[in-house]
Amino acid sequence: MYSATATPVPDFLDLIPPERRSDPHALLQILIQIQHAYHHVPQEAAKRLAAEMGIPLVRVQGLLSFYSFLSPQPQGEYVIHFSDNITDQMFGNRELVALMCQRLDVNLGETRKDGRVSVHFTSCTGMCDQGPAALVNYLPVTNLDRERIERIADLVNAQIPLKDWPAEFFVVKSQIRRSDVVFRKPIEPGAGIRASLERGGAFLPEWAEDLAPSDARRHHLERGGAETLKEIYHSDLRGRGGAGFKTGIKWESVRDAKAGDHYVLCNADEGEPGTFKDRVLLTDYADMVFEGMTICGHVVGSKIGILYLRQEYWYMKEHLENVLNSRREAALLGKGILGTDLDFDIELQFGAGAYICGMETAMIKSIEGRRGIPRRRWPLPVHQGYLRCPTVVNNVETFAAATVISAKGGAWFAHNGTGQSTGTKLFCVSGDCERPGIYEYPWGVSVHEVLRDCGALDAQGVQVGGPSGTMINTQEFDRSACFEDLVGTGTLMIFGPQRDMFEVVKNFALFFQHESCGLCTPCRLGTTLLANYVRKFEQGCGSPVDLEELRNISGLMKTMAHCGLGQTANHHITESIEKFPAIWANRMKTTEFVPAFDLDRALEEARGLTGRNDSEAHLAPVEA
Repeated sequence: MYSATATPVPDFLDLIPPERRSDPHALLQILIQIQHAYHHVPQEAAKRLAAEMGIPLVRVQGLLSFYSFLSPQPQGEYVIHFSDNITDQMFGNRELVALMCQRLDVNLGETRKDGRVSVHFTSCTGMCDQGPAALVNYLPVTNLDRERIERIADLVNAQIPLKDWPAEFFVVKSQIRRSDVVFRKPIEPGAGIRASLERGGAFLPEWAEDLAPSDARRHHLERGGAETLKEIYHSDLRGRGGAGFKTGIKWESVRDAKAGDHYVLCNADEGEPGTFKDRVLLTDYADMVFEGMTICGHVVGSKIGILYLRQEYWYMKEHLENVLNSRREAALLGKGILGTDLDFDIELQFGAGAYICGMETAMIKSIEGRRGIPRRRWPLPVHQGYLRCPTVVNNVETFAAATVISAKGGAWFAHNGTGQSTGTKLFCVSGDCERPGIYEYPWGVSVHEVLRDCGALDAQGVQVGGPSGTMINTQEFDRSACFEDLVGTGTLMIFGPQRDMFEVVKNFALFFQHESCGLCTPCRLGTTLLANYVRKFEQGCGSPVDLEELRNISGLMKTMAHCGLGQTANHHITESIEKFPAIWANRMKTTEFVPAFDLDRALEEARGLTGRNDSEAHLAPVEA
């Protein structure tokens, strides 16, 4: 195991296949491998990698500064990242972190002097239904409590390898509480692809050139793809990532594009706090997801699919590779599942800690081995996506739904849901409820019905669609989850009557301040100003003037920000002012403007360091 007390130059090239060592597009994936092997990316490794790829060193350093899970500085043998999502905070993560730091004798955000352990916060680990949670060397540890923290500290201090830790520490449950017509019974692997090929009248697993010439095979494949696209259109399937773009239009645009190779990308970078459905689908329904990507490749004429996962799901790598290998083996046996028959294959790639990479153009840049900075809206990825080629980008749930549509037909799928929101939707339910987990409903379900089923009828508020979504109060619980009303990623964070909604707002404000990529001023400065104003109210210095400033800043961000992050990072502010006005009013001590900066309060740390608290160590207010 790597020891942070010594910094040898690692022979990291042994980790990298020779064919990838000179590929700049593989840069991020290579850095992730180095990070996992040595718990940081040494400067010497960065220099050698830049020389090997023929790229400037600053490009390597740019990735190290952009992705939060990459570190140029040595870290401990054990690197612990505590999830700091609002739901983790609600269930005591701050007290647990303090206990862990005390037991390990390490400060939060630092590495212990002996190089054994580092402790950090991270925004959200995707374990919101079983928190408080943390990552230990990128493996999730769920359901943390004082007893488990004590045991982890003892294991770290005793230098027990992770493979010898109690297995129950690393159990991640799927917790599917309610299923409906799409996910109640998984589709048999290969059923969706076979249906697609049969539509072309040409599903012959034992195809040979003397039975079906290559031009006839191509004709039948194209016909099957065209008929499958019609089924996608008939289903009126819309993307399940939040924007709700029509899947059929996206696939057809890529299919008809003339220039370059075509690519299929699956976005599993669900960094939105409170969201974890991708985790469950890739655990229990990976075959359906991969099959949907393969069907899409068949329709649009793609040879390559890429599944991009957030770094927090690194622990799923072996499982997903096993599923892919099983599908490849089945294809070689002529079962038409993946690979040989359709000449399509899928590879896994990982992010390294950047919420912004959930946006499709930022994700594409990340896959290309660059910083995940969103592109301008035009040209769209269907015209110029990955490697500037026509690219389909859909999320995990969308591809899984496409498999069912191919197998059962578009009309069957469209029979469920509402007029503009067909099919079913997975909802991630967490927070103050008796039964957190995954719930599948037809589109159009009311928030009240979800609250009833999960055991949260006493809720005072619900955040729908994550921090960038919609905040609703009790007067809105009859609203419907569908594109006609409450649009979002299917995330419901529930807050009981005992919660201070201001703490929710503060958590979201700090989250967006941290996750802004910094490209544009409206977002970079706007998220910081919002967070500063929230802190001002927390200190009891807020006023009606400040509320008006919050609205003004939010309006500027909504209209001027470069991408969706900045345009929606203010929602929790404006909606809480409207729907939970008391949380702001209770923190106003005056109707007049009060400066946010308190010089006397700023000297508190200096007084503590010097041990002084006499009148001379304080600044009396200056009379006008």
